[in-house]
Amino acid sequence: MMWKVSFQAALTAAFVVSSAVFAPVRAQDAEPAADAAADDALPKPRQDEKPFTALVRCVRIQGAVHVLKPGASKWTVAEEERYYPLGSSFRTVQEAGASTMAEFEFGPQATIKLTGAAEVSTRPVEIGVPTRTLVLKSGRVQASLPRTLKEGLFFVAAPFFTCSNLAGESQFDYQPIGNGDEVVVRCVTGTLTLEGRHYKIPRMAAANQVRIRTTDGDDLISWLRGESGDSKVLLDQGLVAEKNFETGESKDVQKTYEFALSPRCAVKIFRRRSRVGGNMIVSTMAFDATGEIKSRCAFAEGRSNVNSGELVITPVEAADAEKKKAKAASEETEEVEAVETKPAKTKEPANNAGAEEEKKSEEPQEEKKKDDKNDDDI
Repeated sequence: MMWKVSFQAALTAAFVVSSAVFAPVRAQDAEPAADAAADDALPKPRQDEKPFTALVRCVRIQGAVHVLKPGASKWTVAEEERYYPLGSSFRTVQEAGASTMAEFEFGPQATIKLTGAAEVSTRPVEIGVPTRTLVLKSGRVQASLPRTLKEGLFFVAAPFFTCSNLAGESQFDYQPIGNGDEVVVRCVTGTLTLEGRHYKIPRMAAANQVRIRTTDGDDLISWLRGESGDSKVLLDQGLVAEKNFETGESKDVQKTYEFALSPRCAVKIFRRRSRVGGNMIVSTMAFDATGEIKSRCAFAEGRSNVNSGELVITPVEAADAEKKKAKAASEETEEVEAVETKPAKTKEPANNAGAEEEKKSEEPQEEKKKDDKNDDDI
């Protein structure tokens, strides 16, 4: 009996020891399964989302908003939450006493907003092309894009200029006028690049605003004016021949002039087609806030041998000219003062009367001498 009890106790003890020995092993075997379950519970890494969708969605409408689909000849009423293909045009119609607004979405964080009477169009692209282009027609258009949007994906275009590399919020007030157009470009937040013929603003920062007016025709004129902030504008100054003194070779390089387009500063660009040769002759001028010219250059497109170079007088030459002018003015003043201080030769009236009396007194004496001579002769 005692042996049986001892044997059962031994079996129980062996079971307890084996459980203690193999329990950690079972726990280790269960850990990978628990880790896998935990990995399934965690959110998977998000892939880079595409900034734009294949269609344009109408997000919100207030007032009369119309859409012209690609290939259609008539405008139709736009509807909220409807998708429209790229290549469509949108316009808002201003009605008396009513506010008009329309908002369209190009992607999860890319929207445009039309306010008042405005019109824009979108350019069609092939399937898979990531870029989007908005063409201004008239009115106020606001664009809101991700601040992290990569360069070269979104463009705002007009006949005489193009905005690229937009990131953040920007505003465009565009109006066609006669044979040209006028636009006020404002970078609200973020940055953008603005480029036209013979000029480029590489980077407009937040709160920068410029006004651009362009006329078309034989005399093509571009006029830029700074209205807010300091925007660096690069002005085209044509081709310049540069010679390598080591090899003796000469090559044409593009030359530009950097100018700060601060408030009230202006840039004027004149273009005209040459009657001889047909080249475009270009003249660029930059003015500061006081109206003083700071840069001037004339050149022919594609011709390095037809280039005036910088024509503005240097500060040293201007200072010398001012000194010469001041010196000449001072010398002229001294001569005038010398002439005024020199007394004039004039005869007093009293002297004239004395001379007359002296002359009269001499006449009787001469007559007396004549009478005495006659007496002597007798």
